[in-house]
Amino acid sequence: MRNLVLFTSMILSFWGCSNDKDFGGLENIGWNEKPLQITTRILTTKSTNFIQEFKEGSMLGLQITSGTVDDLYNGISTYKNVSVKAYRVNGKIRWQQSPEVILDSNEATIYAYYPYQEDINFNARQIPVKLAPNALETDDYMYGTHAIGQKAVNSTSPLVLLSMNHALSLISFQLNLSKGKTGAFIISSVQVGNKPGGTTLVSEGTLDITTGDIIGSTARSTSASTVLSLTNPVTLINEKYCDPMRLMVIPPSGTIGTGDVETLFTINGETYKFDIPANTQWEKGKNIYIS
Repeated sequence: MRNLVLFTSMILSFWGCSNDKDFGGLENIGWNEKPLQITTRILTTKSTNFIQEFKEGSMLGLQITSGTVDDLYNGISTYKNVSVKAYRVNGKIRWQQSPEVILDSNEATIYAYYPYQEDINFNARQIPVKLAPNALETDDYMYGTHAIGQKAVNSTSPLVLLSMNHALSLISFQLNLSKGKTGAFIISSVQVGNKPGGTTLVSEGTLDITTGDIIGSTARSTSASTVLSLTNPVTLINEKYCDPMRLMVIPPSGTIGTGDVETLFTINGETYKFDIPANTQWEKGKNIYIS
């Protein structure tokens, strides 16, 4: 009897120490609750302009819901626009949530966007998007939700794989010299914008986190343009096509006629205009090649 009491005391003492050391951060979490864990995958057209994978310091915004985007999980208001920041552990990306999301037996649906924007009036269907005048400064806006085949996300299965999609279009230009043309032709910049007075291309809009669709703002569309200034100018010397020159744009909506969107190339210090063809397919996440 004395040995049994001693053995029982040792077990209780051991459990108490383990609980204090390893589970202190979970002291406010019920036994039927688990913290949400996320991992990401970017569905992408391979290009140096589109992000291929998230790096340490990248930040996403999450909308934690019970199904539809406006139905916050368990009615918890802080689960709107949750920020998550990437950090690296043993060479792998992990995500730190603020605030931490706790799951119970109820199923959760997670929506995500990139890059994170702090906004007290956050609306998941109207996330601001902006095309920078300097093409190199335009963010690679993304949206996403559960990957196809994802199991129900709850306390029993708290890990969610988020498939992220690009919301902007990428337009690539490749030029060459016509047969018999001689001399060196140096391209120093490429600009994409509307024809004078046109409103096809927009520089600002709002992104719907559920579909990736961007509703453009026509208020400033007449001045919408973005310029790629080439740090290393491209030289055309023969009939061989040059390396692609790429810019991201907000996909235009509606029917587009020839010349509604125009491209201005600066070559040997002079400006040359090229009209984007009619019916060019400006799809989000797609690369449009023009040569």
